[in-house]
Amino acid sequence: MDILKTDHLTFDYIRRDEEGNVEGITTAVDDVSINVHPGEFIAILGSNGSGKSTLAKHINAILFPTEGTVYVDGKDTRKDENLWDVRASAGMVFQNPDNQIIGQVVEEDVGFGPENLGVPTKEIWERVEESLKAVGMYEFRSKSPNRLSGGQKQRVSIAGVLAMHPKCIVLDEPTAMLDPIGRREVIRAVTALNDVEKITVILITHYMDEIIGADRVFVMDKGKIVMEGTPREIFSDVDKLRELRLDVPQVTACAHELKKRGLNIPDGILTKEELVKALKS
Repeated sequence: MDILKTDHLTFDYIRRDEEGNVEGITTAVDDVSINVHPGEFIAILGSNGSGKSTLAKHINAILFPTEGTVYVDGKDTRKDENLWDVRASAGMVFQNPDNQIIGQVVEEDVGFGPENLGVPTKEIWERVEESLKAVGMYEFRSKSPNRLSGGQKQRVSIAGVLAMHPKCIVLDEPTAMLDPIGRREVIRAVTALNDVEKITVILITHYMDEIIGADRVFVMDKGKIVMEGTPREIFSDVDKLRELRLDVPQVTACAHELKKRGLNIPDGILTKEELVKALKS
């Protein structure tokens, strides 16, 4: 069974005047049907206003469809009786870690979620330890979150979600407010969770280099899915990505320009090593 399935999902933002009359309707997600298998690493790309963050909020039942249906672990997100199970199955990590961290000490913050779930105290501390170790933050367990870097704070946020034992983690542009070092820390932690813990990861981003390790990529524009494939398939169409106001990894752009100048280089180069090998062959 799919961990996530959207069936012709459409979501409209309705603008109203002070008297409550409808002034306008903006369709943020437009007839989107996708499915995600357990254990997959899925990336969803798109420029600002493409609808990717609105889609993410449906996975955790923060928003509900105007039309269509969203199923998380087989449960319809619109049914009240499913709300608790949906949010337990799909944990959310947002852009700003300061909005998710509430504890005065790192380990207390990570333990807050499972405590609210009614997990026994002994098991809470076991979960805190395993979650902090999974994201490489165990040595900071006694620190104040205020003394951490942006990347470290975001890893603590991820640990807090992980401690609730979700089947899927949805990350909505988790590195948007971080410097390059923080970005690498977070993506490395997320990739390890997927590789080692086999947790399904859905990463919403506009940083192209963050999705190279994904199993599948969906590209959104104006609320619709306009491209779908592996990272190599997606990055094989540099011109299409640029039309969608999206960048490509530096090495992919370099390979693309070299090919246009007549060099025999395959499409979809993802790493420096691949480019060097192509140039030598």
